Amino acid sequence: MKPIFFVLLALAGCSDSSEGSESFDLGFDQAAVADSGIASQNDMGGDLVADAEIGFDAEFDATPDAEMDAEVPAPMCPQTATCGALDPGASEHFAKSLVGCAFQLKRNNRIATTQAELQSIAAAAKGFVALENLDLNRTAQAGVTAQTAERLKNHDYFGFRWNAGDMATSDWYPQAITGNEDAGKGGRRLLVSWYDHTETAPEKGVRISVIDLNTAPIRYRHILLVEPNGTSFGPVLTGGGTSLHGGGMIWYGDLLYVADTGNGFRVFDLSKIIEVTDTDNTNAIGVSGGRVDAFGYRYIAGQIARYTGTSEGCDIRFSFAGLDRKSDPPLIITGEYRADDAGGRLARWPLDANGWLHEDSDKVVRAKDAFVGAQTRMQGALSLGDALYISSSSQAGSLGRLYRTKVGQESKITAWVYGAEDLYYEGTQDRIWTPAEHPNARDVVSIPRQNP
Repeated sequence: MKPIFFVLLALAGCSDSSEGSESFDLGFDQAAVADSGIASQNDMGGDLVADAEIGFDAEFDATPDAEMDAEVPAPMCPQTATCGALDPGASEHFAKSLVGCAFQLKRNNRIATTQAELQSIAAAAKGFVALENLDLNRTAQAGVTAQTAERLKNHDYFGFRWNAGDMATSDWYPQAITGNEDAGKGGRRLLVSWYDHTETAPEKGVRISVIDLNTAPIRYRHILLVEPNGTSFGPVLTGGGTSLHGGGMIWYGDLLYVADTGNGFRVFDLSKIIEVTDTDNTNAIGVSGGRVDAFGYRYIAGQIARYTGTSEGCDIRFSFAGLDRKSDPPLIITGEYRADDAGGRLARWPLDANGWLHEDSDKVVRAKDAFVGAQTRMQGALSLGDALYISSSSQAGSLGRLYRTKVGQESKITAWVYGAEDLYYEGTQDRIWTPAEHPNARDVVSIPRQNP
């Protein structure tokens, strides 16, 4: 066990914790739009004819060559307690502060190798495609389901549903969400992750949906995340061979951070999306016999780096992720899902000027700070300065709740959707987004942010 010190701040102050009193009626009549006239499309991939494109303003170098101008000495954690003290439990609705630097990550050193592997794969395929040139081949359905419309009736909600095939499929489940404002890019775009939920081979890993909110109707496309392995590639899997859950995701510059639940992060390069040669076999993947297949998907994005825990750091899970651009430097907040335990921890990880997690002089990434979230079933979190926003599932029967809190005050409650997952903050609209995961209830929905 590694000795560290933790501080539990005194918690005081009360605020209203009823969902009704935290809602407000703006007088909008936003009944759900019925499913109609939307053709089901094959959710397993497939090359469909596109009729829309998205714009993308990218100026970002995903290589790690440029370093920070000044090195920051490694912080010293106080040496008075054990890692076990960083799992103290919690009084529900009252977040606690913890020592962040006890949680540590280290980046692997294969970036140059994986970049070269992606070049080789692109040469065998149809080459690299800029994100702005992707064909968006699917049409979203306007509005949200009746259940979500009723749940959020006292809020100025906005959202959409996937096409009929993606709404209904049990083969893929949506999890994480990020967007162009996390990336520092113009437009109104979302990225949503899905993991392969089937129990049959082959395991297909994780796909992401690229969504353009500025098209009318809203258009989107799935692309497959892959891991290069020499001159070929495979799906993104756990060490046990199952599909990565991908419960959290941050798009920053051209880097896409995807949560690796028991380990840390996988990082993908969105400036090197590859168009494959063949889309007619939904069970084939990789470069073989003059073909480049990706389970029927037309586009792939390759993993270029991993962050995993250090032997000196304390264990923490990466169930979800959000970005705080109001902090300097920007911070990625991660957290732990625990079903019946309000002691799940949150940690905030600083980014450097190039979009990588900031390394101290010993090349170790240390969390800037950490908290006990004080809610069960946490599925997503955001921080905006000292304000915390926590998405929890199954808090009100089967429905979710969105908590707003600060260390030192009781959390406030806002009604949230069935199957709520990860969170994304769209600052220009001052809205908080989540994708719901369950079949036929898969709203991608946002409401205006409120202060804790």
